[in-house]
This record gives sequence, C-alpha cells and structure tokens, in this order.
Amino acid sequence: MTKNVTSTTTQTYIRGLRAFLTWSFQEGYTTENIPARFKCPKAQRKTIDVLTDDEVRRLFSCFNLRTTAGARNYAICALMLDSGLRLNEVVTLQADAVHVAEGYAIVNGKGNKQRMVPLGLQSKRALIRYVGRLPNLSGVTCLFVSDQLIPLSQGAIASLFRRLKTRADIPRLHPHLLRHSFATRYLENGGDIYSLQQILGHTSLEMVKRYVHLIPSKTIICHAQFSPLDNLMKNGKRP
Repeated sequence: MTKNVTSTTTQTYIRGLRAFLTWSFQEGYTTENIPARFKCPKAQRKTIDVLTDDEVRRLFSCFNLRTTAGARNYAICALMLDSGLRLNEVVTLQADAVHVAEGYAIVNGKGNKQRMVPLGLQSKRALIRYVGRLPNLSGVTCLFVSDQLIPLSQGAIASLFRRLKTRADIPRLHPHLLRHSFATRYLENGGDIYSLQQILGHTSLEMVKRYVHLIPSKTIICHAQFSPLDNLMKNGKRP
C-alpha cells in the first residue's frame, strides 16, 4: 500500500537511516561510509496561518461569561492567544502555578520542561473571572476543570474548538492556530525573537525564525529605526 508522507517526515526517516549507517561504518560493520555519498533532502517549509483581527473578535464574542464554563473557555483561549500556550500545556496547567498578581505562570512544556510564561492584562482578567466562579478550589490541582471539578482532557478542549469553528465562523480554527497567531502578533507589536523563543519554549531559534518571514513590514520598520548609516547621519557625522 502506498502511503503519502510529508517532506518533513521523509527527512526524519533519512536522518535516522543516516545515523544508523554512520554508526555501522564507525563500528566496522560496513566498509564504506555510505551517508557521505548523499545529502539529506530539504523539507518543504509549511505556510503558517494566523487569525485576523476580525476573527479574533468573533472568537472572543462566542463565550457566555456569566457561566463558569463560558468564563473557563474564554480563559483557555486567552492563554493560547496571548501567551502562546500549547493544548497540552493548558490541560496540565496547575492551579498553584498561576501567579496572576505577579503576572506569570509556570507551564510544563515538551519533554516535561518547565518555563515561565508572562500573562497579559486580558489573560489575567480572564483568569480572575474564571477562578472567581469556581465553587471550591480545595483539592483541585489542574486549573481547568469540568463542572464536576474533573480536569479537562485534550479531547474536551479539541471538542470545544470544533464548536467554536461554527460559532465564530472560522472553518480553519484549531488550538495551535492561536499559538501561531500569538507568535506572529508578538513580533509585529515589537517583541524580539529571543524573548519569543523563551515564551514559546523552543530549544532553538529555527522554529521561531519562521514567524519573522510572515512580517516583512516589521523588517522595513526595524531597518528605518536601526539603519547604521541613517543613525550616523542623524548624529551629524558624515562617512
């Protein structure tokens, strides 16, 4: 049976094969260093999609903030859009790891690595509103729970986003779209890639650099501000 795989998956398979063949050569199981004869193909870079301002407004108009569930779901989307949290990070977020007054939360990222994530004003308001509606926090470990105080699963939040697709009329809506939108808007609004890397929890800048290509206008603005020659001329020094 023919199985369609992406160029990224193909690249991963080949890297694994190269590592095995290199090890085989180094250990003397083969007489030729086969991987030296071919290069790993480049993976096709996926286009990153982001929410428009109008779509963000439609999304956040979908919640009934007079109910606990509505306040909770609003807070979930706020954390994803304003702090870049992944779906799993939202599900595993501990109640005692959120420090609203100080403006940050400690999340468990990929590889069980913890990091500090800043909270925006709207996120803090959303969290205060949600927590204020919970009947009892004693015995609650995970922050986001059902009406029975049972921690939400990834499936429950995925189901929420399927409903929001229809309500907000955003057919392509999915949890990770909010993370992409956060990263892109963060850079558009003046954030730098190094702090963005820390917030997103990426181990390298390669993943973060993808977002820079989405905002050529920022490159032009930054150049106008930091142009070496223009700044030299401003200071009255001519080359």
